[in-house]
Amino acid sequence: MLRANKTFLLAALVLAGCAHDPSAKPKGAAVPGAFSQAGVAADAKWAESFGDPALLELIAQARKQSPDLVIARARQREAVALLLAANAGDQPAVSVGAGLESSRISLETGRVPLGVGIPRRTDVGAVGVKASWELDVWGREAAKTKAADAEALAAKFTAEQADLALSAEVARLWFAVRGAREQLAFLETEFATRLREMQIVEQTVGAGLVDSDPLSSARLAAAQAKVDEGLGRRRLAAAENALRALIGATPGAPLPEVKGSVAMPSFGAGVPSELLVRRPDLAAAAARLDAALAREGAAIADFYPSVTLNGQAGWQADPASRIGRGSASFWSLTPSVDLPVFDAGLRKANLEVARARIDGSGAEWTKAVLGAFREVEDALADLRELALQEELTSRVLTAVRVRLANAEARRKAGLANENEVTLARRDEAMAARTLSMVVWERRQVAVRLAAATGGGWSAK
Repeated sequence: MLRANKTFLLAALVLAGCAHDPSAKPKGAAVPGAFSQAGVAADAKWAESFGDPALLELIAQARKQSPDLVIARARQREAVALLLAANAGDQPAVSVGAGLESSRISLETGRVPLGVGIPRRTDVGAVGVKASWELDVWGREAAKTKAADAEALAAKFTAEQADLALSAEVARLWFAVRGAREQLAFLETEFATRLREMQIVEQTVGAGLVDSDPLSSARLAAAQAKVDEGLGRRRLAAAENALRALIGATPGAPLPEVKGSVAMPSFGAGVPSELLVRRPDLAAAAARLDAALAREGAAIADFYPSVTLNGQAGWQADPASRIGRGSASFWSLTPSVDLPVFDAGLRKANLEVARARIDGSGAEWTKAVLGAFREVEDALADLRELALQEELTSRVLTAVRVRLANAEARRKAGLANENEVTLARRDEAMAARTLSMVVWERRQVAVRLAAATGGGWSAK
């Protein structure tokens, strides 16, 4: 035994010189001191802040029926099962077995002498327990368990990111649907006013009061308004179909009919350093990097000897009825050391694979962090511009409505004709459609900002 121990230690020392130091954890992207606009980030109830009950119903439906969320949750279950399998790797393996071996010796071979007490037929029964345990001397199995634990955590965060992304996309598409509905109504009004304008010009030309040039322009404007109306219908259909697919509804399934305004929450960006712990996708990327580092530890441990304890115990007897007697018992204990000497570069290749994955995971983590900062800043920039546009277009619409009211009053007083009122109504529809586009796009960007800042998510 002493000689075996010396051999074991000598091999360990030799292989230790061939082993490698673990890699340092890659550094992430530099965190900015502050975002371009201050404000408190959205909390977990960000969807309720819009004051739209239909939105909450659609999000709940999507969480029940979305295939994307089912896929993410299935992968999380798979990762948890792999973690359980990894935990079992450093535990003893025990099996119980029983068997019966019957044999009959031929007397025609000339190899078995007669009359020496050797039975011609034997029936040997055996019952026993076998156990095998590879001692985790170098921490290989512990590293594998740590990697599996990190991967399970990454899968959990990924599923939570899928839930957040799903909710945000449902909100964005729902606001796109509501906006497209409003804008289609205004496009229909625009076409009706253009058509009426063309008819008025036709009557004027027919009466010989003007030449035909204004008529061609009026017809072109009416045709363009009809094309725009058709495009509006297509945009609405595309948004509705995308929303149905997202929530798991069948094509053509009815969507909520909701009227009225939607609140504009004052979401902010929070502190840049907090963004790293508020987004589940960033937490998942960090966990995958931890898993890659742990996998490298397992690859390094493969360069060292493996120590295994094998044992068995039980009863063996002929006839089998004697099983259980003390004289029929047996046992054995066999320690073994596996010394890696030559593997054609397999261990070095596995270590290089592990280190390449560390570099890749580190780069993916950095990319995800930089992308998160960009998403927040893009949303903030869009919100600033859209707020100015909403204020401006709202003023324009107010002015146009004053003009329309004046035109209608003048017409009642006999001071204006129908064409003046028609033009004012057309301009009102155009201004209202422009404002609607800005209003609903601004709400969609607010959803983007809420998702970009983590939507109130926490790893706790």
